[in-house]
Amino acid sequence: MRRLVMCAVAFLLTLGLGAEDLEMQAKFVKVLVSSTGQFGICCNNDPALKKTLEKVGISVSPGFKLAWATSEAEVKTLKADGRLVVVPKLDLLKAGAGIAVVNMEGLPQLYVNMANVKTSGLTLPDAIIKIAKKI
Repeated sequence: MRRLVMCAVAFLLTLGLGAEDLEMQAKFVKVLVSSTGQFGICCNNDPALKKTLEKVGISVSPGFKLAWATSEAEVKTLKADGRLVVVPKLDLLKAGAGIAVVNMEGLPQLYVNMANVKTSGLTLPDAIIKIAKKI
């Protein structure tokens, strides 16, 4: 499983984010969902990503411990609920998100705030932690 996660994350990070940002984010979220033992993700305020996630077979429901956020207010609310928050913007890690996947010079970069990950109670695989830049 660890090797599969490492390969999937490495593959995703070699792809560029551009016109297909939603597809890229959805694929990355799919790796996160499976590697954290979750069965889906909470994605309340991003209907376009929600549709894309469902298209690739990821359950989207407000009850999941893994959550997607796009604003600082949403990050704070989800973190207060004890969720591991994934965001598309690096600056949202300071607001309480645990993981950010962002476009840096045409390539997706993974950033992790380990303190925020630990407060969520979910565990990230070593493969993701090794590839991610720590904030």
